[in-house]
Amino acid sequence: MDGMEALILKGQLRWCGHLTRMNDTRLPKAVFYSELSNGKRKSGGQYLRFKDVLKRNLTSCNIPWSNWERIATQRSKWRKLISEKCKTFEMKRLEHIDSKRYNKKIRPKPSYTYSYNNSGQLYCGSCNRIFKTKFGYASHIRAHSRR
Repeated sequence: MDGMEALILKGQLRWCGHLTRMNDTRLPKAVFYSELSNGKRKSGGQYLRFKDVLKRNLTSCNIPWSNWERIATQRSKWRKLISEKCKTFEMKRLEHIDSKRYNKKIRPKPSYTYSYNNSGQLYCGSCNRIFKTKFGYASHIRAHSRR
């Protein structure tokens, strides 16, 4: 079974193909192709429009953005193309996840040399902070290495 992202992607692309084949008088098609005649958007980071998400989905499936509407007018070709491209999208996603998992597995485990003071407490040699657990010490050392 495909992943959730691929299922949503496939559904959105199928809906967009359905919209392009609708009559021009239908409300969903009119809203999809309409633009605001007046007003403006707030400054700052904008919410994504459906068209922005559609463009992102088409590029992630390697469907050309410039002529997707022409392809979508032929229902059987559009559905076949979507199912093929969503399968390749899902395969790439799974390969990416597997490679990340593999890289995490082969990464060498960190080794720490623990420092104890005269009273037997675990402490950091660079900032003299005292720790109750080795786990806290390890995370502190990782934070030092990130700086």
